[in-house]
Amino acid sequence: MNKIVVATLLVTGLSSSSFAATTSPSSSTLTSALEVLKLPSENRRMVVQGQGDKYYASFVQMAFDEAQAMNVRWRSLMAAAEARGEKSTPDLLKAGEHKHWFMRNAALVALAEVNPAQSEKLAKKLLKDKALVVRSAAVATLEKSASAEVREQLWEELNQKYNFKNKQSLWIRHQIVEVLAKKPLDRETQSFAGLLSDKDERIHLHAVHGLERLTGVKLGGANPIKKSALVGMWKDYVKNEKVGL
Repeated sequence: MNKIVVATLLVTGLSSSSFAATTSPSSSTLTSALEVLKLPSENRRMVVQGQGDKYYASFVQMAFDEAQAMNVRWRSLMAAAEARGEKSTPDLLKAGEHKHWFMRNAALVALAEVNPAQSEKLAKKLLKDKALVVRSAAVATLEKSASAEVREQLWEELNQKYNFKNKQSLWIRHQIVEVLAKKPLDRETQSFAGLLSDKDERIHLHAVHGLERLTGVKLGGANPIKKSALVGMWKDYVKNEKVGL
């Protein structure tokens, strides 16, 4: 097989109605599509971009094939998205409801590239996914959105029971606060101030960054200071200046 080809975006039922309407790929086409996936990334992308539509049905079939290894299924779904772009949306949305977490995760990643609007809709749903890694991918996807609705949902997810284990805060919580702190809103000042006392110390510095952006205040001077000291200074500042009240 000609090995002049390029790679899909590697990130970490068979098909939808659109795929069901096509002819099932032959064994030779499936074999060829699998060989494409094995190519070095740059070569793979060239093939997918140039001849991807020819292999689309095979990519989708392999993505939903329980007999295939996880990495093959992931690459297959990514290749399908790159081959047909926005037209692959029905199959990607089906993957977004799949029983396996990696298929739901891959669907989010692929949709973000070919159909951002649908990716955001799926991410809102998957914020409540049973798999932590999928919830985390949903947060990362929604980081690109600045809508008030998305921010409100992220604040709500922060203290959901499934984001704790044995009452211990899971890392997705400080991921959420980090995202929220990048473009904080004035009405969120009190919320960020409250997070300075969260039991998860990983959240504190992100809360500080949110408050710095909201107030324009930088505490601690030019020299670096310990995080605990900086957080303490902000607690005092919030109390003395009645920040957020």
